Amino acid sequence: MVETFKRVNNIDVPYKIAPRRPGDLAIYYADSTKAKTELGWVAEKNLEDMCRDSWNYMKNRK
Repeated sequence: MVETFKRVNNIDVPYKIAPRRPGDLAIYYADSTKAKTELGWVAEKNLEDMCRDSWNYMKNRK
């Protein structure tokens, strides 16, 4: 995700990967199947769109 954010916004994002903190989950999942099945919701944007939109929002907010 960080690499996508950097690429689509043409910026550097310094980061480092550190050990998990107490209470952090070991693994995360993201699956919108239930939202589609139960609510009829389908994402309209992909990861690149979301990274670009969030950066543009942060740059332009006042």
